[in-house]
Amino acid sequence: MKNYLILIVSLGFLNLNSLAQEKNLSFETPDLSAGAEYSIYLQNLINSGQAKHLEYKASIPLLNKPEGIDAITTFEGINFDQDATTTGYYNIPPDPIGAAGPNHLVSVVNTAIEWFTKAGVKQYTNRLGKNATTHVGSFFESLTPLTSTFDPKVIYDQYNGRFVVITLEQTTTLTQTSRILVAVSQTNDPNAGWYFTSINSRILISGVNYSWADYPGLAVGTNAIYITANMYRFSNSTYWGGRVWIIAKSPFYSGGAASINVYDHITLAGGYGSTYQPTQMFGTPQTNVGTFLLLYGGLSDGTNESVNVIRVDNPLTSPTFTGQNVALLNIDNTAGSYLNAPQLGTSTLINTNDRRSQNAIWRSNALWASFTVVPNSGLNAGQVTAHWVKINTSTLGSLVVSDQGDIGGEDIATGTYTFFPSIAINSVGDAIIGFAASAPTIYPGAYYVGRYSTTPAGTVLATQIFKPGLDYYIRTFGTGRNRWGDYSGSSVDPSDDQTFYIFNEYALTRGTPISGEEGRWGTAFGVVPVSALPVELSAFTAKILKSGGVQLNWRTETEVNNYGFEIQKSEDRNQESEWNKIGFVPGHGNSNSPKDYSFEDKNAKYGSYAYRLKQIDTDGKFEYSKVIEVDAGRVPDGFVLEQNYPNPFNPATTIKFAVAETQKAELKVFDILGNEVVTLFNDLAEGNRVYEFEFNSEGMASGIYFYRLEAGNKIENKKMLLLK
Repeated sequence: MKNYLILIVSLGFLNLNSLAQEKNLSFETPDLSAGAEYSIYLQNLINSGQAKHLEYKASIPLLNKPEGIDAITTFEGINFDQDATTTGYYNIPPDPIGAAGPNHLVSVVNTAIEWFTKAGVKQYTNRLGKNATTHVGSFFESLTPLTSTFDPKVIYDQYNGRFVVITLEQTTTLTQTSRILVAVSQTNDPNAGWYFTSINSRILISGVNYSWADYPGLAVGTNAIYITANMYRFSNSTYWGGRVWIIAKSPFYSGGAASINVYDHITLAGGYGSTYQPTQMFGTPQTNVGTFLLLYGGLSDGTNESVNVIRVDNPLTSPTFTGQNVALLNIDNTAGSYLNAPQLGTSTLINTNDRRSQNAIWRSNALWASFTVVPNSGLNAGQVTAHWVKINTSTLGSLVVSDQGDIGGEDIATGTYTFFPSIAINSVGDAIIGFAASAPTIYPGAYYVGRYSTTPAGTVLATQIFKPGLDYYIRTFGTGRNRWGDYSGSSVDPSDDQTFYIFNEYALTRGTPISGEEGRWGTAFGVVPVSALPVELSAFTAKILKSGGVQLNWRTETEVNNYGFEIQKSEDRNQESEWNKIGFVPGHGNSNSPKDYSFEDKNAKYGSYAYRLKQIDTDGKFEYSKVIEVDAGRVPDGFVLEQNYPNPFNPATTIKFAVAETQKAELKVFDILGNEVVTLFNDLAEGNRVYEFEFNSEGMASGIYFYRLEAGNKIENKKMLLLK
């Protein structure tokens, strides 16, 4: 990636808007997409006769995913080996995108398309474009694709009940070609047939050099399909601007010729030379609004960041493009390097690309988007981190951010990087965000977070496992970068509005060795009902009681299938074996209203402790709350020996003590004649830690007994009564 600073002088094709002239803003000019980079690399190898090592070999058995842990219902998609059967060559990265219709799930990866029923029954798998020799038999056969294509995308048009699929092709030999291949299903059933058209995306820009399209964005509005792309010069593959194509649904959706117009939205709206994503629209937009084009590419004044939003009005008659910057505050260290992600088992990093916008959704006067940042402070400082933003569009001329937040993944593992996010929203404002994650202690895999419409501002629910990585991943095929992504897919069920679907990739076990590399990717659909999202805690706090002990308090804003809360306590939060159950509080099952809970730990009188809640669903699934730490007070000089409890007792009682400083301590029990009955402790006692012992009187006579603690130069005796 490259960082550019907009100056008051003209930079070639970039037209400077008044906002940019008022304040110098830096931003990232996008690199080639991973799909385009690899497609060009493969074409050059094929044309030079050097692609033999990348040819799919039928004698190599397909290596299926070993048994892993599926936290949600999942359907396995195309993987590294299976994808190679469609084109005759191995391809990276998968560029996974998936979408849900009323009865089917459709997914695309770099060179292939596949669809399932919602019960997970696979109905169709095919290559998108040409294999090693012919285009015949491909999904886009009627458009005579010239290559295996790259950067496919799929969405579901809920206005008209159709799936929309696009893919790109580019050739540089003999003739320079660039096309966007487009398909629309004839009904909401992808098996019922498709309508096809192609867009000539070879464009002469500024009369200097023809350019080709890369990194597409895809969305629909009430009456049009919107496709955006970055444009690169054929001569040297340098970034050369952007374009948006508007395709009228009528008569294309009825099998007629597609009416297509292309616009330079950056110039027309005074935008920025980086990646714009069109917004998938839901419901009835404001008057004349077709869609919004959204950009985040590290757009910054050096302190605070912004997104740039271009509103597209009257898209099919006389389109207008109106741009404005929307302030995000200081969310990103744009002056620092954009970092790649560590992974378990190797020093080779996962390439996380750059900060560019990933997808955007408009619903109920709110524009939602996702991208990545590198936070300046907090647990995620210096780590690539997925970020989401919600923009209020009620006043079109003055858009403002109403909510935003990071998805740090620190509840997955310390030092987790999160990247390639995608967001989906239902009609009441519940959200799902799927993303990839990797860390020094985990393999790269797929995860998701949810948030209810009532979730506190700036926060998300606990991270959930979608598909954990099963091995480390290294696969560059000579391109020099360990590419992962470039996308992921999240969508909401158009038939029930209460189920989310995510589609993403994860690292399979290594295999298929080629040129010393063995990384393998897999893909999968995940089914996430809103009812499967965690119980939402708006607060989890602790306070010291005057009578001794600690009171824990928490509130749930929304509960779904909540069985209850197991309270756990630890003196060393970093050791899982040190967490112990100290109580259980029943939940309310299902509730849409806030509920308050509390629990008293009367045993926490001295020392430092950590507490967490194990939130358990009725189906046995669980997740942990955040951890809170409490200093319950210091032991006075010397030590404290507490009265046994219960007293009188039969047959067992508990004795506790704590010393102020680490020292040798001895705790013994004596009968009324002074005879020693048992030594309960004789060792080095840690300072300010409560020690607890059970004294069992089985076989002993009723009567008075004494217990004595000796530590340092202090001795204390207490009396207890055994009654049988």
